[in-house]
Amino acid sequence: MNLQYTDDLAKRADSYYQRLEEVKVAPLWRIPGTTDPEPKVDEVPHLWRWNDLHPLLLEASEVVDLGEDADRRALNAHNPSRVFGTTHTMVAGYQLVEPGETAPAHHHTPGAIRFMLQGSGHTIVEGEPVLMEPGDLVLTPSWTWHDHRHEGTEAMVWLDGLDVPFVKAMRAGFYEDYPGNQLQPLTKPEGWSIRRYGSGLRPANDEITTPHSPLMNYKYEHALRAVQAAETDPHHGQRVEYSNPQTGGHVLPTMACYLQQIEETRPLRHTSSTIFCVVQGEGHSYLGGQRFDWSRNDFFVVPSWTWHKHVAETPDAVLFSMSDLPLLEPFHLYREELG
Repeated sequence: MNLQYTDDLAKRADSYYQRLEEVKVAPLWRIPGTTDPEPKVDEVPHLWRWNDLHPLLLEASEVVDLGEDADRRALNAHNPSRVFGTTHTMVAGYQLVEPGETAPAHHHTPGAIRFMLQGSGHTIVEGEPVLMEPGDLVLTPSWTWHDHRHEGTEAMVWLDGLDVPFVKAMRAGFYEDYPGNQLQPLTKPEGWSIRRYGSGLRPANDEITTPHSPLMNYKYEHALRAVQAAETDPHHGQRVEYSNPQTGGHVLPTMACYLQQIEETRPLRHTSSTIFCVVQGEGHSYLGGQRFDWSRNDFFVVPSWTWHKHVAETPDAVLFSMSDLPLLEPFHLYREELG
């Protein structure tokens, strides 16, 4: 090819791409990732240890006054690949309320789950006092008023799980303190939603008015019995899903929650992201080819499309998990591959 022609063509191409930039368009053939045969995921597997973070959480009581310095005393776990977010859709972390403390009421568009790890106390959800005990799953769905109150003697600590990264990405984040930045009034008796929906039955002609579960507290003793009665799946062990008693669907429109007892699972990967928390027992997991050893109250993240398997080292190993599966299902974007 003539060198002069080659030089002219190169100059014309440079001019062309410069003019595209000036009008703020990009040529598809130069956009990376548009023809990747499978997802390329930025997030990486990681494990956060209770023994590392619990002392730091307790130390927060010395430097942060609840209600004065902050409404919540929580440590959020960010994925090593991100500035914020345990995954690209969810954030998890430990939250602490000391005896005698209260966390003022607020509500926000991100939905949240609380999985109790230590101590006991109350979360008030839309006027209902919800007693939180170790192993309980408590919901504070999108735009529901909630506050935390601790009248016990031992610090209460739970694992938070919120869909904040997803809501922020959708530019739909709203937040509001309760009027006067106070606690909300109690309008229902303690355990109201358990008595109404916790039996597995629901009142006849019960109207479905929300996209989330009306049951605010899933007791650990009930969930564990269900797990122990479940059939064994080679990729999940004995696993049950916390479900909406009105619809049989996920507890929140953005997050699904599960409990599973394992021995050794076979590897799998899927397009949903998952955060696991160790409820009891010890073991290890292979996440993206790396081994992570875990014990009680540790939590770890399995990013989208990452191979993973779990191995119990004690006979009582139980894992709780939260997943962004509900975000994928309406668009038929969930896929899995079994090993």
